[in-house]
Amino acid sequence: MHDLVVRLSVTSRCQLRCTYCLPERSEGCAQGGGQELPGRELVRLLAMLHSRYRVRRVRFTGGEPLLRRDLPELIEAVAALGIPELAMTTNAQQLAPRAAELQRRGLQRVNISLDSLDPRRFAEISRGGELARTVDGILAAQAAGLTPVKLNVVVMRGQNDRELGDLLRFALRTGCHVRFLELMPVGVAAGNWVTTWVGQDEMRTRLDEPDLTWVEMPWNPQETCREWRVRDRSGRETTCGFIASVTQPFCSACRRIRITADGGLHGCLASNVRHDLRPVLQAGAPGESEKQLHAILRSAFGNKRTAGFTEAVESMCLVGG
Repeated sequence: MHDLVVRLSVTSRCQLRCTYCLPERSEGCAQGGGQELPGRELVRLLAMLHSRYRVRRVRFTGGEPLLRRDLPELIEAVAALGIPELAMTTNAQQLAPRAAELQRRGLQRVNISLDSLDPRRFAEISRGGELARTVDGILAAQAAGLTPVKLNVVVMRGQNDRELGDLLRFALRTGCHVRFLELMPVGVAAGNWVTTWVGQDEMRTRLDEPDLTWVEMPWNPQETCREWRVRDRSGRETTCGFIASVTQPFCSACRRIRITADGGLHGCLASNVRHDLRPVLQAGAPGESEKQLHAILRSAFGNKRTAGFTEAVESMCLVGG
């Protein structure tokens, strides 16, 4: 149970309601009353995990992590634990004015959702997002040294599946990396998944253009993304990856856990089992806290699926994506 990757959802709030994440109208996605743990308690959980299990990466997620007011202080405190890699997944709508400060506090890189380069389609998919603000966030992240900036594209038939080439060329032009994601049958996306889903092989075929050279990169089984180096005729290069959670599951070597803003722990996206971490924080003696946490981790990893989504979390926004 060493070398953990922790996705830390710092808030369940988001100013967008992307079509594959949230229903158009609802009361939000907060679970357990939506009470966000104080930053010091989230840091304490990470400290306990890191001291025993060697956390190699923390990814700050949401909702939209930039909506959490104390995010800079939280990043700084987590950086002080000595965890090797700190990253963040964001819609970048509020990133441009904050990228430099987050980098100073210890953030190392960002993944940014970019599901379309067409302003109208971008707004439709995100239900209210402004493409220009996300592009400004991308440029600000690059200027601040939060690199490589990775662009996440959830591919959906009939919505953005005709834009794959444009998005790859945007990555080549800007120096970003791009990752195309198979839509997962999770939460609100499960309803029309059969007609919306596009598989990795079809994506790769659509991107196979004469002026592009593809070289497959070695794959680490503990990572979710299979990557290629792509070069165009002008010599520009980027990394193009595919997260094929349906056709090429990465479950067998998964070392990820998800901690929610209200103190829940999910060990697997293909399971609805949620563990409550708040008793760990309330335990009197440090030894008792560590014993409880270890028991929860053992249970969480025991509930991991080997492949597929026969059962899945009810909502991606509840677990930080």
